[in-house]
Amino acid sequence: MLTFAFAFNVSAQDEPPPAPAGQDTVTPVEALIAIPPLETAADFEARKEELAPRQPAPPLTDMWVLGVYSTNCGGGSWEVFPSPGTFATSCGHGGPTFRVAVIEVGYGSNPIARYQSGQLGSAYDVELWCEQFGGGLAPCSPGQTVVAFVRYYNLDGRSVPGQFQYQNTSTNSPWNTMSTSINILP
Repeated sequence: MLTFAFAFNVSAQDEPPPAPAGQDTVTPVEALIAIPPLETAADFEARKEELAPRQPAPPLTDMWVLGVYSTNCGGGSWEVFPSPGTFATSCGHGGPTFRVAVIEVGYGSNPIARYQSGQLGSAYDVELWCEQFGGGLAPCSPGQTVVAFVRYYNLDGRSVPGQFQYQNTSTNSPWNTMSTSINILP
């Protein structure tokens, strides 16, 4: 039978260690007393409406390829598709820099992008978009509610022509999966 012996050196200190030069010290109890309360019950009641729960995130309702960028298109510019329904690009794409932007309206939790049947990595950038006065979508300003996301995918070095495909599944009910695609032409 093995026996282990442990020794503990316990000593009481009559005084706390001295504070570094130029600093005051307080006991833990003094520190707690000095902290002001975060919010009184009256303050909470006054702000109750402001603190009301918000609606759940909206499910995916729409998505499309928003634009394709390449070095060969107009000397390096975005070919933009402002609404769904474009099946193929019209600008001659190709070159060393090659990007695709997808917009999804609503909240998704499983984005999958493919090009020429190969799955791509995650988006290299995601922009938050909000509904603007008049009903359009645009990048959010502080304080606005996010209703859409623009995801940017890097296809640098890949050949053209090819089909870009994107899908995502709603974060919440009805957990629908939506998809979009575009044929990218040289």
